[in-house]
Parts: sequence; C-alpha cells; structure tokens
Amino acid sequence: MAFHPDTRVLIVDDNRDAAELLSDLLAAQGFVTATAYDGFMALDVALAFQPHIIVLDLGMPRFSGDEVAPMLRQLKTFEDVYIIALTSWDDSEARALTRRTGFDLHLSKPVDLSELFAALELGECRTRAFGEHGQAAAAA
Repeated sequence: MAFHPDTRVLIVDDNRDAAELLSDLLAAQGFVTATAYDGFMALDVALAFQPHIIVLDLGMPRFSGDEVAPMLRQLKTFEDVYIIALTSWDDSEARALTRRTGFDLHLSKPVDLSELFAALELGECRTRAFGEHGQAAAAA
C-alpha cells in the first residue's frame, strides 16, 4: 500500500508512548505526522498543523475525543477532515457516540494494522476528493 507523501496525520492520545509509536509507524509509511496528548492540545496542534486525517482517542483529559471532534467540525477548515476514533471503548454506546459526534470511523484498540491502513487509505481518498480546503476537487 503506497500512501501520498504529503498526507498529514494528527495522532491524539493521552498515552504518549502509544501516540509516539503510532506516529513513528505512520512516518515510516510516508505520512507527515504530529502528536497531541490531550483534547486541548489537539485543537491547538490541529490549527497549526492542518491535518488531512486525525486519529483521535476518546477518553482523554482537557476535552475528550467526543468533545474535540464536533469542535473541529464546526470550523470550515476541518469540516471535511477524516476523523478516526482509535479507542479502547468498543461497546455499542461508544460507537453511537462517535457517529453522533462527527467521527468518520470507529476503530478499537488494539488495532489491526491492516484495518488502520485501510482506514488511512479511505481518509486519503477523501482528502484528495475534497482538496485542501474542503471544496470538491471537481469544482476547483
């Protein structure tokens, strides 16, 4: 699987080791990555980094992922960003929560790497279809 070399992925997890490990893994696959370790930091880093894809944990301090996703969706810059929940919460309530709060996909920890890479490929396709600023590429 070949990924586009300039696709920016923001990884947000309060477990710093997990966030850094995933960042390193994705960077080795050609992604440009940034990390954040709580919800507030995620908002700050997202504004500066302008990610195409966000991999976002749910249970975090200073805004949980289910609080961060709708905040991002309210900003035009992030309305078409592909947001993946990557969480240990895998019950029907958590899945309903991610659907309701603006996530595109819900993945459970520990994540199967082929499933994660398939999700990232979907995110890239969506990013390429909508371009950098959320406008359909065909309309540009």
